[in-house]
Amino acid sequence: MGTVQRPQVPVTAFSVWLRTGRRGEGAPVEVKFNPWHDREDGRFTFAGQGNYFPRGWRASNNASSDRFGGGGGGASGAWGRRAAPQQRFGEHDPQNPRNHSVHTVRAGDTLTRIAAQRKGLRVSDLVWLNGLDPKQPLRIGQQIKLPHQRFLDAGREAKNRFLALDYYMRTHGGRLPPDPANPPSLQSQILDTNWRRETRGTYDYWIDIIARPRKAFGVLSLGTGKRSRRNQARAGQPDRRPTDDGGHYIGVRFNAPRDAFNHFAQDANFNRGAYRVMEDGWVEALKAGRKVFVTIEPHYIGTSRRPDSVTVTWEIDGEKESQKFSNDPKGMPRGK
Repeated sequence: MGTVQRPQVPVTAFSVWLRTGRRGEGAPVEVKFNPWHDREDGRFTFAGQGNYFPRGWRASNNASSDRFGGGGGGASGAWGRRAAPQQRFGEHDPQNPRNHSVHTVRAGDTLTRIAAQRKGLRVSDLVWLNGLDPKQPLRIGQQIKLPHQRFLDAGREAKNRFLALDYYMRTHGGRLPPDPANPPSLQSQILDTNWRRETRGTYDYWIDIIARPRKAFGVLSLGTGKRSRRNQARAGQPDRRPTDDGGHYIGVRFNAPRDAFNHFAQDANFNRGAYRVMEDGWVEALKAGRKVFVTIEPHYIGTSRRPDSVTVTWEIDGEKESQKFSNDPKGMPRGK
């Protein structure tokens, strides 16, 4: 019987893999590259589907979502490494599909424009999250993972709480705040401490680190003080409203100082209405020979230099009264 001659076919690593499931040794290696991988198991998939990992991309096992302000682990993967049957992500991992949507690149898109869709998202965050080469232009149809705004906000809030807790413990001898899960904000801790005290005659003023009066108090007396038109015009800038006057915490008719810290941006109706009526009552008490002691505490929102409200407490011969004034246009126009 004759021998059947089979045609000689070059042996390649790819053909060995098809027959044996193992990579062939010594045979020429046929390199094929597919940047698209299934989101669930990491296997190759069709172009435009799954996650896109460009050539040369490597994700670190130690990648952290700290760049988004929160905690959690990162995804891992490398060329030649067999994917796990099912890839799992931590709850706070930005690679978790629950924490991002997928943006398909359109004509005119840039990383800057895509990042601008989310408050607080940087181009460098998108580069890291998607394993991009920032030097390479985007392609139409390319898919970009875009973190949800709620994820970014939650991460930023967690970071701020950590910084606030750290600052509190460093300024309180290592002690925890009453509610460690919700420590006082870092901003309030800084602004509510390290006040300086200024004394003018019978009046004292506490002033915070951004030069805002936080408390004014003292024994009133009648006089004929002079106004500072300059300080009245600048009071509350840059947060002053067009309808504001440059009001005084303690009026010049009580021999109050002309310094800037005795002025604030005061709604005109409030200044010439309810506040003035209160001061008129003090004048009558002083003329009757009674002793008047006042404490004034403005309240601010954030770092605004314009108080949103003012709480005034006064004692006339030991009889205490208190009233909180909203610094808004209420009451009769111009106090009429």
